[in-house]
Amino acid sequence: MRSNKLPWAKLWPKLWSMIPDPLTDDRLLLALDDFINPKTGRKIFGCAHFFDHAAKANQSKYPWAQNVVLIGLLKRIKGRWACLPLAHKFYLPKKAIASKSESMNIPGEIPSFSTKLQQAAGMIIQVAHHFAGVPVTVVCDSWFGNNSLFKPVRNHLRSSFHLLSRLRSNTVLYSLPPTTQAKGKRGRPRKYGNRLGACTELAAGSKSKASCYRVFLYGRYREVMASTKVVMLNTLKCPVQMES
Repeated sequence: MRSNKLPWAKLWPKLWSMIPDPLTDDRLLLALDDFINPKTGRKIFGCAHFFDHAAKANQSKYPWAQNVVLIGLLKRIKGRWACLPLAHKFYLPKKAIASKSESMNIPGEIPSFSTKLQQAAGMIIQVAHHFAGVPVTVVCDSWFGNNSLFKPVRNHLRSSFHLLSRLRSNTVLYSLPPTTQAKGKRGRPRKYGNRLGACTELAAGSKSKASCYRVFLYGRYREVMASTKVVMLNTLKCPVQMES
């Protein structure tokens, strides 16, 4: 995938235009994640020692590898969900760039540092502009599901951008702020309502209010019990619809 001779910035949009039916329920579903690709050569582009949280007991926790941030199109194919790669970026550590490591060299360019969240935001915005006028929903894990990704993309795409992410079990939830301020109370209006507790606490108390939903999972429709509540998150600083 990585070749300094291929103009990926021009090639990816050509591939996007060749997708016959990219939408699901009139919206673009994108998956976002990063992964490491272990290597043995010392001169392979983008290689550095990255932490592998999935390493086994007999494996190195800091393998020599490439770290790739990838977005893909989520599409149901032959009854199962598939992820079709749409764009990728190699994460280049700041220390490796500063040390002028040979594996960081890009012929004809000066390597610059960008966080994974900045790389992800840039790719999402580029894909959304290509499919102009289409609502975009990004599916990611709790590491990417924060305001550092949500805010810059929302500033570009406005209300057409939505984020579907898991919450950390210890994330603190708040009720919606009051619509009116008490008479005689000075200062700015409250941004958050009352503290509801962590996700695990709220989920335990919501079992009695759970409803049955029909969800397409693992090739067939299944019944799932879940409860819905609109809460405030200090990580996204906006109302969020939570399913537990």
